[in-house]
Amino acid sequence: MRRGFGDFIFDSDTKELLRDGEPVTLSPKAFQLLGILIESRPKALSKSELHDQLWPKTFVVEANLSNLIGEVRRALGDDPRQPRFVRTVHRFGYAFRVEANDLTAGSPPGPVCRVVWADGSVILGIGQHIIGRDPEAAVFLDSPSVSRRHARISVGDTHVMFEDLNSKNGSSVGGRRTEGSVLLANGDVITVGIIELTFRVLRPAVPTQSVL
Repeated sequence: MRRGFGDFIFDSDTKELLRDGEPVTLSPKAFQLLGILIESRPKALSKSELHDQLWPKTFVVEANLSNLIGEVRRALGDDPRQPRFVRTVHRFGYAFRVEANDLTAGSPPGPVCRVVWADGSVILGIGQHIIGRDPEAAVFLDSPSVSRRHARISVGDTHVMFEDLNSKNGSSVGGRRTEGSVLLANGDVITVGIIELTFRVLRPAVPTQSVL
């Protein structure tokens, strides 16, 4: 399993968590826990389910799980009071809250992209990705100039589109205010409210081959 989320890549084969290409230290159990949460998204897992997967047929105190969750959050730079990645389900368990794109070989042949801004970056695969101030947005921008659901990037099999979602302060691509859907190209500068983002193509789409 190789998944991209935020500016992280989780690779279960190489046992690595990378942030912008640099390894992030996690203990083996914390790495396993993160993988379980990512693979189960968007389902919330109970504490008992997580215990059974992490420590099968072994009794451990509940604090062990809490400590692992804390380790995962520190590695991801996640604030438990306003979590972006790992959500606490009160009196139940935990859930991974953001989309994690499949980057494994053999995954859909569409483009893989990155959106970069001053405070972070996000890897985007095929699908629709909301940009906004909502913490659950794929591209979370914590700025009062940005609407909760400000805009959308749609990554298709052969192209990537940007669309403003009737936001209060509007959006632009390449300095031109957007109306309707706009085709994105590598290197395009997107302005959302007052935030500037740069769109990058990490893996271009694989063209469909003709069958003779």
